[in-house]
Amino acid sequence: MQVSSENQSDRQKILSDPKTRELLRRLIVEGKSLAPEVGGDGQIHYLAAEDVMGGSAATNVWIEQMVGSGLMKKTTYKELVTCPIHFRADPLIQLECLKCKARKMRKTALVEHLYCGYIDNDAKFDKGGFLVCPNCKRPIHKVEELRSSGVWYECQNCLTKTSLPKVVFTCRDGHEFNTADLRLAAAYTYIVDDSVVALLKNTLILAPAIASLLTGMGYSVVSPATMQGRSGTSHTLDVYASKGVADPNMAVTDVAIQISVDAVAVEPSAVISFFAKTYDLRPKLAILVTIPSASEAAKAINAGYGITLVEDSDGSGAVQKVKALLESADKPAPK
Repeated sequence: MQVSSENQSDRQKILSDPKTRELLRRLIVEGKSLAPEVGGDGQIHYLAAEDVMGGSAATNVWIEQMVGSGLMKKTTYKELVTCPIHFRADPLIQLECLKCKARKMRKTALVEHLYCGYIDNDAKFDKGGFLVCPNCKRPIHKVEELRSSGVWYECQNCLTKTSLPKVVFTCRDGHEFNTADLRLAAAYTYIVDDSVVALLKNTLILAPAIASLLTGMGYSVVSPATMQGRSGTSHTLDVYASKGVADPNMAVTDVAIQISVDAVAVEPSAVISFFAKTYDLRPKLAILVTIPSASEAAKAINAGYGITLVEDSDGSGAVQKVKALLESADKPAPK
């Protein structure tokens, strides 16, 4: 998938958000799409996304960003009937008699007896558990002797029959409307674009693997993490780990880890973004995992930032590289 350098930068910025990564991880690993659902408020929601993003407004903005960056695409959609006044998509649907206006319609199936051509509702052919034509009185032994001829609706108040009763919608907020008044709302299903699934799998699976590694090494781990910096600003990280906080005899060690993935070498924007976070958070160790690599420009900028870059061509060896780095950092300095 060819994208402009500007769009690559936008994608890297979007994918640097741990919430985005967590939601995409669920969709990709579980093989699911982001499908619309009607919530208890009658509005269209993407509940799987809202569970991660924290609300419908944030989710809608997120979906627009994902589609605009080419990370997700619209697929199937359906038109949902909504109230033209309250915009709810969960109306009560009733059938109304065209003659007496009662809403007591009963649906019946029409069948035709092929031998004599008689048509009536299927209940009329039942005589004490046996099928008998009410017209020619001939017993019916095989289902092939009958043919479906459609349906009709019978009013239980005035017994009027019709094939097309009036459809009345009642909004949950009390407003009634009909087919001429209703509003149709398009509800789309979204999927992660095939061209970026393999690319995203690296980072979406890698963060939990690194978190598991750190836990096994005795760290207290949060992933994804939202941390408050010295300035009071909150920053998101893929993984934050610390140990020694509760032990007065042990030096406090904390690690901030960010993962940046792209189809080509990761650009300087990823380094700059991560440095802004670590400068405010001041962790003992800041690790930026770059897949497949960091560009020369990114390395040049990082020379003055002091971030530890971990490069891995396909993500498969990144966990072991982080492990080796942490074990080296944990070794006491020679006296």
